[in-house]
Amino acid sequence: MSELMPAPKRTKLDPEASRRYSEHQYLHELAGWVIQAGGHVSDTLELYKDEENGFGARIISDKNGESESAGEPLTLVSCPTSLMFSLANPSPSFPVSFLESPTLSVHAKSCFHLSQHLLLKEQSQFWPYIRLLPETFHTPLYFNDDEMERLAGTNLGAGDVTLRKQLWTEEWETGKQLLENGNIENAQEYTWDLYLRAATIYTSRSFPSKLVGITTDSPADHNTEVSDDASFPVLIPLVDILNHKPDTKIIWEPTPTSFSLRTPENIPAGSQVFNNYGPKGNEELLMGYGFVIPENHTDSLAMKFTISPRGQAAEIWEQRMLKQAWKDVFHLTKSADFDPKTRITPALEDDWPEAFVDLFRILVANESEIDDLENGDPNATPVSIRNELAVALGLKAAISQKLAAIRKYDLSLTSPAASYREKAADIYRKGQEEIVVSKINRLDSFLDCYARDSILSLGQYLNDNTDFAQQLDRNPIPVEEIEGEDGPFYEEIIAKEELAFIIAILRECLDHEGAGEPSSGSGVFWRAFSHALYSTPGMSFADFSKLNEVVDDESEGVYAAIADYCNCAEVEHVQGFIGSLHISWAWGIVRAKCITVGEDLFLTL
Repeated sequence: MSELMPAPKRTKLDPEASRRYSEHQYLHELAGWVIQAGGHVSDTLELYKDEENGFGARIISDKNGESESAGEPLTLVSCPTSLMFSLANPSPSFPVSFLESPTLSVHAKSCFHLSQHLLLKEQSQFWPYIRLLPETFHTPLYFNDDEMERLAGTNLGAGDVTLRKQLWTEEWETGKQLLENGNIENAQEYTWDLYLRAATIYTSRSFPSKLVGITTDSPADHNTEVSDDASFPVLIPLVDILNHKPDTKIIWEPTPTSFSLRTPENIPAGSQVFNNYGPKGNEELLMGYGFVIPENHTDSLAMKFTISPRGQAAEIWEQRMLKQAWKDVFHLTKSADFDPKTRITPALEDDWPEAFVDLFRILVANESEIDDLENGDPNATPVSIRNELAVALGLKAAISQKLAAIRKYDLSLTSPAASYREKAADIYRKGQEEIVVSKINRLDSFLDCYARDSILSLGQYLNDNTDFAQQLDRNPIPVEEIEGEDGPFYEEIIAKEELAFIIAILRECLDHEGAGEPSSGSGVFWRAFSHALYSTPGMSFADFSKLNEVVDDESEGVYAAIADYCNCAEVEHVQGFIGSLHISWAWGIVRAKCITVGEDLFLTL
């Protein structure tokens, strides 16, 4: 280690001749240290520490005992750049080989730098600040086994905590090895516990360098290598004493010489003064800061998705990714309630990230939908009703897995939360469950809207057409006898339920010109469905037969077998002779328009 520079002498405060910033002696001295260097503490503020919430600041009464409020505009606290702790102030410094090592991240260098000052104690020029930094935290990396059990089934319990510990452990091992190779005398003092403390200090109270106006071009910068585009953590004495509260109106004011927090509103005397870290969910707050907010309206659930489209779908996705804000992790918020009585079908993008929905549209697209996605208007949504339903069901399946995991482990949490950490874990867990449930309820409302007139289940069709259902019972579709090239037809090519819908389409839509009222009780659906078939070029049987006079397909024998069944069984309402071309037409419609939900098959417009 390079030779230590002597810590500068600090002027002792005369409590009689100066203002008493806090009853806590170290807080009082910290405020004096900051002010002597050019910082500021508002006359309306009192700094304090309590056992439950730690350090904080509140508005006090004036000297005459009258209530006083912080009027606008008002600078609450300010710290000079010279006292901000970061890699821009790396004195005393590690060897150049350590600071310039390409194997060590900016985060790791920052943590070792802070660890160095934590070991220096009184010898550090930042001692008035260093000595007030916490030694333990309520973040999950400090949880014991019983406390970690209360996170089971959540993102934090499913691996996020383990991954962070693994990452930080690798950083610490790499850095310590560099110190030992550099013959640093006290390299053994840089323990994992010390590194964990330093890293958690940064996650719980640091500011990003770019937001506070500190860059590697700052005058204080020397003896360190940080890339121009890298933001590094900065600790700001006194400013970081204000705790977080969502929606607090606060102004961050960086200048070349200082960083200040200003309030644009009046704060009543006796009230705690808060900072605002931004719209953070309880997962981020617990992981980084060690606290949660009950009923946190900015709560969110991190949804990770790693499945990628393949083939032609992958090419479409690559083109669309260039235009969208795609991320590996999306933060989902609680869904608003939806009135199922309204006739307006909500858009999935109203409740889910647009890029996330678009990826699902590509993943669940069938062949005809892939063509529409590739050749159609990329801004036109939905691609089809079938596709939109498949997207909603895919989203529901994905989010339901999270709910199942949370509730599965809920069963093992038989004892009520006792410690602060257990209570925080339970609040976080409850918030995650509420977000998932709200998403599922909103998706159910979405599906209900479509179910009114735009989809028909095979079960409902059979209920509406008991004659057809009875006929199928008397003359079952002989799927075991219909063979494809590679085995039984019903196993390798098509399901029995799809065969039933093929016949239903022949009954309801084949004789469009001469058809009267649909034979089905689901008349509204069939009228719309038949109209769509005969108004879309290429979809009607007449258009199809012009292009396909001969069925040229490896499965021609299968088509013929189904046609023979229809003719021999004398299926009602199917007029005339049914040939392979009819079956091919109806089968293509089923493949393009059907979707399976649970144990039922649905035909969509």
